[in-house]
Amino acid sequence: MWQIFFVFAVLLAFIFAGFPIYMSLILTTISFMVGMHLPLNLVVIKMFGSVNSFSLMAIPFFIIAGNIMAKSDITDKIVDLSDSLVGHLKGGLGHVNILASMFFGGIQGSGIADASAIGGMLIPAMEKQGYDKDYAVAVTAGSSMLSPIIPPSIAMILYSYYTEIPVSKLFLGGIAPGLCIALLQMAWNRIEYARRGYNIPTHKFSITRLGHTLTHSIGALMMPIIIIGGILSGIVTATESGVLAIVYGLIYGFFISKKLKPRDLVGILKDSAITTAVVMITIAATGALSNVLVRMRFQSNVLSYVVNTIGNPVLGTVFLMFVIFVLGMFLDPTVLIAMLAPTVLSIGNAFGFNPIHYGVVMVIMMQVGAITPPVGSFLFVSCAIGNLPIEKATRPLIPFILTVLLTILISFFVPEVVMFLPNLL
Repeated sequence: MWQIFFVFAVLLAFIFAGFPIYMSLILTTISFMVGMHLPLNLVVIKMFGSVNSFSLMAIPFFIIAGNIMAKSDITDKIVDLSDSLVGHLKGGLGHVNILASMFFGGIQGSGIADASAIGGMLIPAMEKQGYDKDYAVAVTAGSSMLSPIIPPSIAMILYSYYTEIPVSKLFLGGIAPGLCIALLQMAWNRIEYARRGYNIPTHKFSITRLGHTLTHSIGALMMPIIIIGGILSGIVTATESGVLAIVYGLIYGFFISKKLKPRDLVGILKDSAITTAVVMITIAATGALSNVLVRMRFQSNVLSYVVNTIGNPVLGTVFLMFVIFVLGMFLDPTVLIAMLAPTVLSIGNAFGFNPIHYGVVMVIMMQVGAITPPVGSFLFVSCAIGNLPIEKATRPLIPFILTVLLTILISFFVPEVVMFLPNLL
């Protein structure tokens, strides 16, 4: 068992030395393969095998579709719609930030893209209205959690790939928890608005303005409906729905919003290629390291300890959540899913939990690390946009982290929260 702790210690040492996550994973893998006298060509074989999948092709397709929609000024329309819905409430732009992230998640599925697009617009706007910078950054980072949960979710696609659970049911299972997080965060935003003594003027609710913004946003909001509808109806697979999303994005950009120009396509493909490369090299590197951990019986030791030693389904699950939470403070959610998804499935099955219910809860848990220091990617993006040191955003972010953890507990102890929509199938 000490060897496993040593693996993670070496991995964290590389990360804190400043190496990118994927390079830290590869260097750690090579170090231990040399120590275990394994051929180094196994690194290349395992890396290639980890990404050689038709299912994973959905990831670049959804990334391209999201970038097409972003270039088509979808962010402006989402923010305008959100403002017309909740901007009149006390806590105005904070509510708008949260609701816009929920809508954006239905189009992009990436928390980093959410933090970048929504934060780029609303952090400066919130500061201009009188919100403190640390709070504007905290709202943005906290609400960016909604994008990997609301379908189409890249995190759910990855979990489906590693566990062979139908992605359509994982998508549906993430809707209610996502809505729960949004409502809890909006409730806290209202409390914090009063606690900080803000008295920022808001506009009056206008049904005319709501109708106007909804009309202009309906084309964008159709994308998640088309994607989910196509998958659930059996017309397309999750991978094929990514192609469908690209086609619809091009139609929307060229003919509906008319903001997309042919010259924009080169930049969109370039940005999408960079994002895809980062995701895929991380998945590939994690696959190689996972092979080392399998040889050290990491997954089987975790399974044995949780199921046989702890034994109790609730206590075992809470322990697993704690392990994921601690690892998530240092590892990207993509790494956690690739490393732990099969183990999570095995533990859930051993305890008799529904695999969809257990999987959705654990995928959400694996995303929490993205908004916690010291390696939280969503938090880093939000702080970079706000030009704020990460330590100054941490304290106001804690309540938003707690809203996610509370939703996880609710979803775990009340399975219907997750299973209501999948059961409709």
